[in-house]
Amino acid sequence: MRRALRGILWLGAGYFATALLAAFVTVRFFAHGTTVAVPGLAALDAKQVRQALAAKRLEMTLAGEEWSETIPAGCVVSQQPPAGTRVKRGRRVSVVLSRGSEKVSFPSLVDSTLDDAEFLLRQLGLELAALSTVPSNVPKRKILAQSPIPGTTVTRGHAVQLLVSDGPAVPTVMIPPVTGLPTRDALAQMREAGLKIAEVVYETTTGFADGTVFAQDPPGGFRGAAGDAVRLRAARSGASSGLARFVSFSFTVPDGPARRVRAMIVDEAGAVEVGSSVEEGGRVLRYSTRVQGEAAAQFFVGGTLVEERRL
Repeated sequence: MRRALRGILWLGAGYFATALLAAFVTVRFFAHGTTVAVPGLAALDAKQVRQALAAKRLEMTLAGEEWSETIPAGCVVSQQPPAGTRVKRGRRVSVVLSRGSEKVSFPSLVDSTLDDAEFLLRQLGLELAALSTVPSNVPKRKILAQSPIPGTTVTRGHAVQLLVSDGPAVPTVMIPPVTGLPTRDALAQMREAGLKIAEVVYETTTGFADGTVFAQDPPGGFRGAAGDAVRLRAARSGASSGLARFVSFSFTVPDGPARRVRAMIVDEAGAVEVGSSVEEGGRVLRYSTRVQGEAAAQFFVGGTLVEERRL
């Protein structure tokens, strides 16, 4: 009787263990049926990552970017969850992509324009720290020298120094002292020095002879660039009939391309423009106007006084 009972108990225990094992296997089967192992994504680009995750019914989230000396730009540096982790389908897997190497080989910028150099530096993630200019026969804004030298390995954000051409140096001349000289002689000396005469203003004074320069700007002895404009002040004596009269005169435009020509009358009533037009070189211009007392005609070509004539 006891043996039969013991056999029944052992038989029941066997059935129970079998049922328990079957339940465990069933649970494991269904559990694995709704989860997948996260694939390894290291060094894959974004397109490959999406394809690998789609095959597992997973989705990608971009968690950021970082520099990497080993992983090409645009490829995965790290992922979360790690490869092999089992997750439910539909889970998002975050990845960090490479920005490429933080180190770059510094390019040659010499002979480039400053605009092109600045664009390339921005592309490489480098900073323009110092910019110096010097006169040079090289065209303006061309790069003459650089630091670091080409081929130097630097990290992004590195400070760069450039030396840039400011174009040919403008020659300087000494401004001749012309106070005390007759206006005609003063104008001749200024033109011989390569300077422009912006204007001659006459003022009534008894301290200087009629038509004598008594002030100039800039002063004589200073240095200026060739082509700089000079202004003169000349004396006009009060001894004059002051009578109004009509005068006629002509002016031949100096040889050269078309330029604006202005004719001014300076008399006891003040200064007035009597003509302004764009004319070709060699053209003869004729004027007729009324003047008050002592008068002079001034002719400006391209903004420069080229002749003054007593009328």
